[in-house]
Amino acid sequence: MYELTPEGREYLENGLPEKRLIRKIHGILGNKKKVRDLVSMPGFSIAFSWARKNGWVEVEGEYVKLTEAGKRALGEKTEIEKALESVAASGEAPKEALRVLVSRGLVKRKAEVPDEIAQLTPEMLLTGAWKKAKFKKYDVKAPAPAVYPGKRHPYSRFIDMIKRKFVAMGFEEAKSPIVELELWNFDVLFQAQNHPAREVHDTFFVEGSGTIPDRSLSERVKNVHETGWITGSSGWGCRWDYRRAASLVLRSQTTAASARYLYENRERPELKMFCIDRVFRPDVVDRTHLIEFHQAEGIVMADGLNFRHLLGVLKDFSERVVNCEKVRFVPSYYPFTEPSVDLYVRHPELGWIEVGGAGLFRPEVLAPLKVKKPVIAWGLGLTRLAMIYLGVNDVRDLFSRDIDWLRRKEVCLL
Repeated sequence: MYELTPEGREYLENGLPEKRLIRKIHGILGNKKKVRDLVSMPGFSIAFSWARKNGWVEVEGEYVKLTEAGKRALGEKTEIEKALESVAASGEAPKEALRVLVSRGLVKRKAEVPDEIAQLTPEMLLTGAWKKAKFKKYDVKAPAPAVYPGKRHPYSRFIDMIKRKFVAMGFEEAKSPIVELELWNFDVLFQAQNHPAREVHDTFFVEGSGTIPDRSLSERVKNVHETGWITGSSGWGCRWDYRRAASLVLRSQTTAASARYLYENRERPELKMFCIDRVFRPDVVDRTHLIEFHQAEGIVMADGLNFRHLLGVLKDFSERVVNCEKVRFVPSYYPFTEPSVDLYVRHPELGWIEVGGAGLFRPEVLAPLKVKKPVIAWGLGLTRLAMIYLGVNDVRDLFSRDIDWLRRKEVCLL
């Protein structure tokens, strides 16, 4: 069954546009009219196209002229006109005429009322019509449309999970400024002021300078750098510049947060602190490197701590927290720890990946902070650990806006 569209009803009442066109031309001397006088006619393009297709008109220069076929069409109904009337009366028409009417958008298939109802509506409940309705059976095995509810980014959930694990292990979370004094980012950590890591290719510098609130701390740091002070070392043997220490940088390591926290809590009998935050380092961006990433910093201060305690904490953290069964320790060097190691974990696609460094804070770090107990410390590249945990082979995917990847990624993180 078919029914007229609004356009089809308008043509039924007022005539087809091609019929209206030939009527407008008929009766004029020579049965022709200039094109420019016809273009203002409503629906001229459609009318001219069909009239020409039917062979009713032809173009002579700037004129549109009625043909003999067009003159005959004036006095008879076309098959299309008859089909319009038939659809209006019975909903049916000859197949070929229906095809043309449908292609011209003049008729459409009539929507049929279903014998079975698939969905219960509020109106059916209010009127009681549901009592007489026949409902369609529900197939629980039928495929359902995909639903994509809102959810947090997997990387954000991973970071929160790591924080919860640290808290469950008895650690306290600490924060420090993103824009940091070189004092806390380098000097307190016994990193010489002429150290290569403090050059522009390894650090982002911020214009201007800050204020060092505790002058006595800076004096102790100065003594350690220049002479070794009470630590038993000879220091770096170079002049320490207060103005350099007051310069500003984008924090290149969360160890700055450890130094601040130790200094503020140096009188406590013991402590366990962690910091998970962004750090910034100039680098060539590739599948394992970014210029901005997250570090997971941790320190433990207590009597009797040694290097074996450090390795045990790192191995336990890697295996239990981020599910890395294969862990490797490689001797390393850091200005602020001795002994020092680098931690490597096994990625199924990328092989062994360095994820951070660790060690025992040197006396040159602890003495200026007035910390008298041993401290084990580590800084892990949490972004790389997230790659392993989330099954990502390119670190850039962790910050991707690929909506398909975000939709497919599982929600649950234990």
